[in-house]
Amino acid sequence: MTGARRGGRTDRNLIVNKWLKTPVGSSVIEAETAACCELVPSGYYARSLQVGVAGNSYIEGIEAQERYIVIVRDSDRDPDWTMCSASGGNCHYAVASSFALPFPERSQSLVVLAHTLDYCGNPHDVLREVDQILEPEGCLVVIGFNLYSLYGGVRMLMKKRGKAPWNGKFYSVGRVQDWLLLLGYDLVGARMIAYRPPINSERHQARLEFLEKAGTRWWPGFGGVYIIVGKKREIMLTQQRRLSSAWQGFFSPVARPAPQRVARLGRTGDLAG
Repeated sequence: MTGARRGGRTDRNLIVNKWLKTPVGSSVIEAETAACCELVPSGYYARSLQVGVAGNSYIEGIEAQERYIVIVRDSDRDPDWTMCSASGGNCHYAVASSFALPFPERSQSLVVLAHTLDYCGNPHDVLREVDQILEPEGCLVVIGFNLYSLYGGVRMLMKKRGKAPWNGKFYSVGRVQDWLLLLGYDLVGARMIAYRPPINSERHQARLEFLEKAGTRWWPGFGGVYIIVGKKREIMLTQQRRLSSAWQGFFSPVARPAPQRVARLGRTGDLAG
């Protein structure tokens, strides 16, 4: 089923995509893209993957042989392996579930989660899935809305209305960092942006631009959006087992289909069985 309704419910990701095209959404996207390019460690990434609701490409400026953009649908428990039209070159698009990404294990050098955790059913499952497909020493970038910010405050007032981006679940920076540390990642970079109130007006956004510099200096922990960069470390099998046990102790396992990676993105951009 297509459109804004899937499985009898509104697809939150489609709503968020529309919000990202508004004046305030566009300013957020622009700042996120710039920060992402600055924070990702310089170097060559053979395969770069972006997963999220945003139609914007955060990995376009990253030096990579192959680029993949997976647009997440709200039907995360019922994966939909549908190829989107490719833009050509070395960038390929797909629609899929964030809980079962169509890539082999240890196949990606860089993964960007663009507001994926904000609009998924279980962020722990998503992080575990990404950890499986990210190669050792690979980089993971997590972009999300900060719970402790003006955006978080507006969400508390607006979340019952179902409007974007307030229809998601925001997390604190400390909580997301703890999840990455528990998975064995080194935190190599972080930044807060979007200190202006989320007023959907180009004129007001321009007038309040000074708040970006002021926020960075005077209240750096309260930006509306966080960008966190982690590096996956190769660790001994015994340590991996300990981390896995610790993870299961913190979070109750969620039932998921039998591990059948039924579809993969081939290097030509086609779905391979």
